[in-house]
Amino acid sequence: MRAASLAFAGAASLIGLIFPFWLARQATDLNQTILLVLMAGIMGAFIYGAGFAPQNRTARWAISPGVTWPLLAGSLGALLIIR
Repeated sequence: MRAASLAFAGAASLIGLIFPFWLARQATDLNQTILLVLMAGIMGAFIYGAGFAPQNRTARWAISPGVTWPLLAGSLGALLIIR
């Protein structure tokens, strides 16, 4: 799960790095909100994928794949739909 999370976060961040204008062609409030959710998902997936395990239950839940993967998939899907 950690390797898949790291790969998913890496792929999403590479898309943002290589194609920034494709992700946010028009700087609307909706695009900016979706990009914020995408960055939160990438951050959590990278933290989980790197092997960090916080002692706080809430933080552990927030970086779990059950939370970060839907954030990543949903925000990338939403960007594809509104593109």
